[in-house]
Amino acid sequence: MKKYIVFTGLLAASVAHADWLPKVQSRIYTATVQVNGSTPLSYSENRLTNGPLTQVANDFAGTSYALEQGLNSYLAQEAASNGASFLSGVLTGSINTAIAPQASGTTLVTLSGLNYQLRTKFSGKKYGIISYQCVNTLTLNDFSVTAQYGTASGAIQSNTVGASATPTSNTDCDTNISWILPIVGNYVINKLTSNLDQKIVTGIIGSLGLIKDKLFYGRDQNYLIGLNKLIPLDKVVTLPNGSTFPIGQYIQNNLVYLLSNSQMTIKIDKGAVVKPVYGWSDPSDIIDDNVISVTITSPAVSFSVKLSEMAHVNWSWQCSISRPSEVCYIP
Repeated sequence: MKKYIVFTGLLAASVAHADWLPKVQSRIYTATVQVNGSTPLSYSENRLTNGPLTQVANDFAGTSYALEQGLNSYLAQEAASNGASFLSGVLTGSINTAIAPQASGTTLVTLSGLNYQLRTKFSGKKYGIISYQCVNTLTLNDFSVTAQYGTASGAIQSNTVGASATPTSNTDCDTNISWILPIVGNYVINKLTSNLDQKIVTGIIGSLGLIKDKLFYGRDQNYLIGLNKLIPLDKVVTLPNGSTFPIGQYIQNNLVYLLSNSQMTIKIDKGAVVKPVYGWSDPSDIIDDNVISVTITSPAVSFSVKLSEMAHVNWSWQCSISRPSEVCYIP
């Protein structure tokens, strides 16, 4: 592991802690495919090549961030329209998507596995003499969204959209007049949760469209969809009985059948997230995590593909990231 010391300013007389600053040297993407219990087939590429795996990673690694920003945008407007100020909105969890064909010829999509926390500020006067300022924290745990779309077109049918979540709300006010807190708290909660579900649904539906389009409908200049990029035409796996199966060619020739007849699950994570490390702990020079995992089960064939990202990192040891003028020696 390569480590470097960053010297700036005067040497600190004593050291309370130390931090590490990262510099990514390379990112490698690896796809692993299995068909009907076959021997796993893996293949990799360097991010600098901007190959098909990198393109898929670019499409999906930012999905959680895009969804969070979409929710924040909608809910900031909602807060403002109700006399409150948006403070923050944080989305956590993996994006889990299930796709199932319906007898009507449509496909049901369910997105789940996420939690969202919204913080807003509300201030005013009660009875014209009591001033207060409150912060409301609204948490939506285990929320899910369902929608149907046409198998052929991929167009979402807006009248089929639904949402559910387990909400909790807490209001903290800076006034010391305790008897007013329930009144103010309920007032804030009622104002901020009006039409809240529809705002959240609107934001999430955009991400549902991104996931299905990038994987199954949206095509690039080479007429490739995301699934073709994950499993290219030349990929062949060895089945448990010793025979081979051209999975890449099968997908290209049978995409319409797969979309109409398959149960699909898609899990989207953030990939190898590289951030500064605070404290003395010695950070690893390899950081890896999944970007997307797809499982497709049809009457004809079942297969899965996982895309992972591995980052090779060099670390610079710094006395304090928050106080960069301080310097101390690595122990």
